[in-house]
Amino acid sequence: MLFYTCENITKPLSHSLQDELKAQVASKDKDLNAKDVEIAEVKHRLHEQTDKNESLDIDLEPERVKAATAKEAKQRADEARDISTSALNVARKNYAEAQAIVDTLLSDSEWIRNRGVAAMDMAVATLIDASRVVGHRGGYLECAHHVEDAFGQEFDTSHCSMTDQADAVLAHAEEVYDHLSLPVMDLVTEALKHDD
Repeated sequence: MLFYTCENITKPLSHSLQDELKAQVASKDKDLNAKDVEIAEVKHRLHEQTDKNESLDIDLEPERVKAATAKEAKQRADEARDISTSALNVARKNYAEAQAIVDTLLSDSEWIRNRGVAAMDMAVATLIDASRVVGHRGGYLECAHHVEDAFGQEFDTSHCSMTDQADAVLAHAEEVYDHLSLPVMDLVTEALKHDD
């Protein structure tokens, strides 16, 4: 019979289509199962990495504490260095000031030893000598004046060894004495101003 019904034609076709679909579904199931295995493996690796990271975080905590402690120690060491540098600068300044005073005292004591006492002695001796000369001259001139009054004639004072410049010499000696300075006295005066 040449005559086929629709049902006869579609039946073998539908079986073959069903078989093919079943084969495709089975293949897809296999692929899904493989993907499930891959996903499970990736999840397992992810959990391992997470555990490892947590372990590393735990291991890093002492290192973080050490780093913070080292940073604090460095900061304290820097502060201590700054303080000691400041103290050293103050000590250097104080030493320089003390050395300047010592140098001045040594210079002044040397001046007094070599020249100061001698200069003071010379100034006093010159002042005494000049005042004596002025006194003698004044006394001589006064005496000559009395003699002139008594005898009524002028007394010759030109031969007097005391010159008219004796007053000028005395004034100069007084000036030198009045302005005689001992540098050490300035230091003594300055030191007396301080309590310590």
